[in-house]
Amino acid sequence: MSALETVKAMGREAALEKIKAAGLKDYGLKAGSIAERMEKAKGSAVEAGLNNADTDQVLLALLAQSPEKVFEGMCAAAYVVGAETVTLYLPAGETTLAENLKETAGKYGVSIVNDIIDVRAAEECLLLHIVTAARLADLLEDSVDESVFISTDGNTGTWVAADTKVGDLVSLEGAKAVRMGYRLYTPEEAKELTAADAINGRIRVLGEKDCVVQEVLTQLGRDRQISCGKCVFCREGLIQLEYMQREITAARGKGDFLDLTREIGQAMCGNTLCTVGQESAWMALDAVEKFGDEYVSHMKKNKCPAGVCSAFEHIYIDPKACTGCGDCLDVCPKECIEGKAKYIHMIDEFECTKCGKCVEACGEEAIVRTSGKLPKLPTRLTKVGKFRKH
Repeated sequence: MSALETVKAMGREAALEKIKAAGLKDYGLKAGSIAERMEKAKGSAVEAGLNNADTDQVLLALLAQSPEKVFEGMCAAAYVVGAETVTLYLPAGETTLAENLKETAGKYGVSIVNDIIDVRAAEECLLLHIVTAARLADLLEDSVDESVFISTDGNTGTWVAADTKVGDLVSLEGAKAVRMGYRLYTPEEAKELTAADAINGRIRVLGEKDCVVQEVLTQLGRDRQISCGKCVFCREGLIQLEYMQREITAARGKGDFLDLTREIGQAMCGNTLCTVGQESAWMALDAVEKFGDEYVSHMKKNKCPAGVCSAFEHIYIDPKACTGCGDCLDVCPKECIEGKAKYIHMIDEFECTKCGKCVEACGEEAIVRTSGKLPKLPTRLTKVGKFRKH
C-alpha cells in the first residue's frame, strides 16, 4: 500500500502514535517534533516547501526524483491533522518545475504556488519541509532512510549517510572558509561537521581566490530578491547589510561598518519572523566574526586578499614599454584610453572598468595590472621614449 492508503487504514490516532514513537523531526532549520506540531495543528492546512532562506535550492532534486513520495507524505500529514487544503510552495523562479509537477499534484489534490511561505498567515498551518514529507511517507511504509542529499557544486548531488564527515565529501586542503547550509565555518570547524550539518544540502569550499566579502554580498543580494519585505528588520536590515558589503568591496568601507554589521545582524536574528532575515543575518555575522582579517584588509590595507574586488586593482600603461601602436585604443569598450601614433597612451582610471581587454590586446605587454601603488605616469601625451619620471 502507498503511504496515504496506509495512514487511512491505520486511522488518525494510530498514525500519530507511530509518528510520535519514531521521533520524526522536521528537516532543515525548524527541526521540531512533527507529532507535536500535528497535535497543535489539527484541522488546519498543510503547507510544504523549502526553508524560506534556501536560495541554493538543491533539495528540489527530491521533487524531480520522487515527486509522488513528497505528495504522499504531504497528503498523509493532511489526513492526520484533518486539513482540507494541501499546498506545495516552490521558489518563484521554478515555474518549469511547477508545470512539470502540475499533473501529479492534481492527482493528490495538491495546489502549487511559486512563492515563499508566508509564516504570518501560516501560524495555524502545519508547515513541512519537502524532505520531511518524503520521510513521513517512508516511515508510514516502514522504509525510513536517514541519508541526506549533498551537493558540492550547486547542481548535481548524491545521497550520503548523515554522519559522513565533511572532509570525506570535499577537500579542505587550502580552504579559506567552508559554507554549509546557511552558515560560514573555518576549515578547522568544518572538520568536526557532518553531512547532516549542511541542512540545505549545499557544501561550498572557498579557497584563496574566493573573497569572503563578495560571498556575503552575493548571498545578501539573493536574500533581498526573495524577501517578502513585510518584516521591517528583514527589509531594512538586508538593505543596510548589502550596502555595507558593497561599499567595502568598492574600496569605500568605513571604520564603523563591522560594528554596524554586528548590531544590525543581531537585531535581525531576534526580530524577523522567517528564516530569510534570520539566516542572512548569520551569514554576515559569521563573516565579520570569523574572517575579520579579510574585512580589515579591504578597509584598512586597501587590498582584496583574493584579488577579486576590482576596486583595489589598477590598470596602467607602462610609459617605458608603450610604443604608441594604438591596439589598446581599438578594443577599449569605454573609450577611456587617450593616445595617438608614436605617443605614450594613458588610461583614464575613473572611466576604466578594468575589463582587461586592453591587457590582452597589447603585444608589447605594456599594460599592467597591479593591486599596489601606481608608479609615476605621464599626465599629458608624451612622445614614445621621451617620458622622464623626474
